[in-house]
Amino acid sequence: MRKILFSLVWLMFVFLLLQGAGFAFYTLKVSQPISDYGYPVGLTVAHPRMGYAYQPNFSGYFKGSAYQDIPIEINAQGFRDRDFAARPGDAWRLAVLGDSVVFGAGVRQEDRFTECLGAPDQTGRADRRVLNLGVNSYSFGHYLTLAQLGFSGADPDAVLVGITLNDFAPMENNGPARRVQRYAGEWHKLDWVARVQERIGRTYAVRFLREIRTRVSYALLNTDELEEYHTKWMRSVVTGWRLEENRQRFETQLDDFASLLKGADIPFGFILFPELNELRNPSEFGEARLLVRDLFDRRGLQYCDPYDDFARQGDLDSLFLAREDIHYSPKGHQVLCEAVDRCLDDQRFRSR
Repeated sequence: MRKILFSLVWLMFVFLLLQGAGFAFYTLKVSQPISDYGYPVGLTVAHPRMGYAYQPNFSGYFKGSAYQDIPIEINAQGFRDRDFAARPGDAWRLAVLGDSVVFGAGVRQEDRFTECLGAPDQTGRADRRVLNLGVNSYSFGHYLTLAQLGFSGADPDAVLVGITLNDFAPMENNGPARRVQRYAGEWHKLDWVARVQERIGRTYAVRFLREIRTRVSYALLNTDELEEYHTKWMRSVVTGWRLEENRQRFETQLDDFASLLKGADIPFGFILFPELNELRNPSEFGEARLLVRDLFDRRGLQYCDPYDDFARQGDLDSLFLAREDIHYSPKGHQVLCEAVDRCLDDQRFRSR
């Protein structure tokens, strides 16, 4: 009995030691975490048309050890935003469609560019209500389907579509959709067990251990593997745009989307999201963005390209999450907000 008690006391001592080290690491910012943000179990559910969507009224936190203090709250319509229902005296309603960039991967809801776009002015009055319809890994086929479904109750006066440069990807090849279908057919742990594990996983001690494991795995990578994952991703994007099949799919869906919104008399436009590799090396990675711009120009479609706004910033890395090339930090979302705000004023998307 004494040995058991001693072992329990020792384990508690080790746990408290790790808890204190993790607290210093994450709270006092003595070092920059390198782990990914990660999505919590239960966030996504199967959808008959989209393949997958967010669980309405879901509440949880990002899964990655460096981001577990950032909550994810999903509204009744299945998006990371407040309820879309109209309010008395509601302002002009702008729906923003997109993937994880619009969703706000790795940042708090209030730090996203969509929140900034809908912020009140100095008089306390907001002249637009911005509705965030971002879902991680969605591509242009999903945006077209959302439009066909009436924007899931958002009832917008105008629409902006955020374009990440891999949006030519087909809906049926989507990883989250395949995982949701596989999960539905497999045995999985009871909900209360999953909740307890998630709670334990959010302690500083467990997060710190995961961070150590991540750093060790990075240290063991060979030279080829050390190239950032997102740099490899961007190389595949450039290659993907050179395939006629991908370009044709994107153009067909783009034309269908434009025809649908014009028929519904809903003004719309697009945002081209800058990517860190292209900002650093436009000669190698700039082909995809220029191709998309050309597609918009030939059709006379309105779009906002904040590339120059990002390129002018002194510290490009500070605009993105740690060890990231795609998803923006709060500072990056602020730069994006200011650029899109000017585009909305200049191009007057409100005109019907």
